[in-house]
Amino acid sequence: MFLPALTVKFLTRRFINEYDPNLEDTYTKEESVDNQPSVVKIMDTAKQEPGSGKNSDRYLRWADAFIVVYSINNRLSFHEARDYLEEVTQQKPSHQQYEPPVIVLGNKTDMERYRQVSKAEGNSLASQYGCSFYEASAAGDYEGVQKVFHGAIREIMRERERNMPLTPLFISEDKSGLPTTGARSPAPKRGGKSKNVQKKTSPGFRFFNISKIF
Repeated sequence: MFLPALTVKFLTRRFINEYDPNLEDTYTKEESVDNQPSVVKIMDTAKQEPGSGKNSDRYLRWADAFIVVYSINNRLSFHEARDYLEEVTQQKPSHQQYEPPVIVLGNKTDMERYRQVSKAEGNSLASQYGCSFYEASAAGDYEGVQKVFHGAIREIMRERERNMPLTPLFISEDKSGLPTTGARSPAPKRGGKSKNVQKKTSPGFRFFNISKIF
């Protein structure tokens, strides 16, 4: 059984040159992005006809971000990527309070001499749908593939922070009575009331779901 090359590269730093595009599975990896620990779940979708609706509802409901992939040496895959973009950008998952980020990725830059889709065309397609754009190769260096997935995580984080409701400060009156032995509390101003501000702490790990679509 072969896993799609880009996902394997990100998960294991290794490259495989054969895989079954009809396989689909979900994989988990712990990553640190900008010094923040994250748990990333990647749904590597099986190849299907764009617009068929066969499995799209499932990954549209599941994902926090999407990576739409085409091969720079295959113009047909580039046209299919446009159809996929139309599908994922037109439907907002009901569980999300924001538009999930979408990344357009031109894969197989190691096949430059067989290029059929220019970098300018890929960038133009991404701009048309308001997406970020990358080119990389599963057969190339690991850092190039890592940059794509880390870029998706950063976009999710920015969207979550941008759409996060303001957290109110909870202020309560201090009626604790006399201070404990050895501790001295500052005297409140005459007629005033001392106040405690409770701060909300964030969990150590953040969880992100990313669908990679062929």
